[in-house]
Amino acid sequence: MNPAETPPIIDAHHHLWDIDAHDYPWLRPGRPSIVGDTSAIRRNYLAGDFLADSVGLNLVGTVHLDGGFDPRDPVGETRFADAAHREHGFPNAIVGAVDLAAPEAPALIEAHQAASSLFRGVRQILAWHQNPRLSYGVRRDLMDDPAWRRGFARLGPAGLSFDLQVFPGQMRDAARLARDFPDTQIILNQAGMPDGLIDGDLRAWRAGMARLAELPNVSAKVSGLAMLKPDWTLAELRHVMEVTVEAFGADRVMLGSNFPVDRLFRGYREIFDGYLTVTGGYSAAERMAILSGTAARIYRPAALSPLHERNLTA
Repeated sequence: MNPAETPPIIDAHHHLWDIDAHDYPWLRPGRPSIVGDTSAIRRNYLAGDFLADSVGLNLVGTVHLDGGFDPRDPVGETRFADAAHREHGFPNAIVGAVDLAAPEAPALIEAHQAASSLFRGVRQILAWHQNPRLSYGVRRDLMDDPAWRRGFARLGPAGLSFDLQVFPGQMRDAARLARDFPDTQIILNQAGMPDGLIDGDLRAWRAGMARLAELPNVSAKVSGLAMLKPDWTLAELRHVMEVTVEAFGADRVMLGSNFPVDRLFRGYREIFDGYLTVTGGYSAAERMAILSGTAARIYRPAALSPLHERNLTA
């Protein structure tokens, strides 16, 4: 397929990493992970690797999410992603890690902003689950912690968003957070971690999505289904997309590859071919919003242009 024949796409959720130069604790051998054995992705994943995986798609921009970088130097990841942009023209927006409960959170937020003009927001994974295999090992009540909320309160005034990664059982608390901070843009990651994909019962997830969608400062990002259902089907993806779009509206929905994490389960093109298929029935305006418009409005990516044209010699 000629990339020019596909609609413009912004991959709103991917990672790059250089394990030769930096520490990624979660990728160390023997570390438990929601995705299981990480040995197949325990290698460098740089801009050239991303371009090779995404060939054939009309990518015009990407958003780099924190990828489990060395917690002793979270700003180092922003510098790393910014350097990739300067060499390759992407990523076009950066979301970095900050422990919002830490006393140094205000200084870290400022340091991220100073490190790159592409810095747009913070992610701190809050995904707690009663099943230890799925849980990220964080406190269940962190969104209600006064110190954490003081750190969160810094984001809106600084013009920064928050990437929210929680399970359906946490969505009531997440809705309260969004209601208490109406001026902070919140992006729900990984389609709200629909754990019901595992056993087929998605009722709690659907109710939580509807609850969060009532808050106008919350948008949703469909990505990462394979972390919960490695062999997800097109029908399951279609259902996730339909519920998400029905709840939030196309102008508050975007897409991500979750690469290279989801590379454990299927190819980049297979993921986006799925997205292109299940969005094919929407209006042209809705489809454009989902594929690129929502991400462009919320993350304000810089210097959008066709990635593969810019990197013909990469």
